[in-house]
Amino acid sequence: MDNRTYNKLLRVMRALGERGFALLVGRWRVLRHTTASPSRIGDIAKAALVLTHFEHGYLPR
Repeated sequence: MDNRTYNKLLRVMRALGERGFALLVGRWRVLRHTTASPSRIGDIAKAALVLTHFEHGYLPR
């Protein structure tokens, strides 16, 4: 894989991650101003992602 291909893949993956985080932060107000410990924030974000996927029909009901 050459450098241009690697950089393009990296940009695509980063854009997906940033879009997902923006969706979570926009949808779940608790993620905007949380003061929880970093380990708990991960758990909260995982739960919010599952609920968001369920809401948008990405998970079986």
